[in-house]
Amino acid sequence: MPALDGNTHINLTVSDLDRSVPWYCEVFGFVSVNDVSPDGSGFRFCTLVHPASLASVVLGATEDGDTSPFDESRTGLHHLAFHVPDREALTGWAEHLDRAGVARSEITESPFETGVQIWLRDPDNIWLELYWVNRAFFADGLRRAWRAARRAGIERPWTAAGQR
Repeated sequence: MPALDGNTHINLTVSDLDRSVPWYCEVFGFVSVNDVSPDGSGFRFCTLVHPASLASVVLGATEDGDTSPFDESRTGLHHLAFHVPDREALTGWAEHLDRAGVARSEITESPFETGVQIWLRDPDNIWLELYWVNRAFFADGLRRAWRAARRAGIERPWTAAGQR
């Protein structure tokens, strides 16, 4: 199986680029690096890049698109999470969001995974998460799955032939 090298970008459709681009830049520190309207697409796209992490969000909008608010209960995106470097960084994010006047959750411990997060919504109601994950928790889960697969006789469990 070919390797993945992390997340490169996500493309979100928004109702108003002139509202959403400044919001993502101000709230998350993204920089707009591209603004294009491909011929025949009916879309205008703005590519935003975070200078420290190179995480990228592409925001797109149509002139005649659906302007109803985002709803994570519909098929498609549930939410978008941005990983923070350590648990303490969430305190800094909480303070930043408060100064920016962005409504947010408290810093909460995930009951399902070993992680801590803050939840917020963008101008189109897209559910966003700032998340610190205990990587050791997931690395241990991968080690257990690898060992179980090897015990079951699957030599290279993460290859296409070894996947089930």
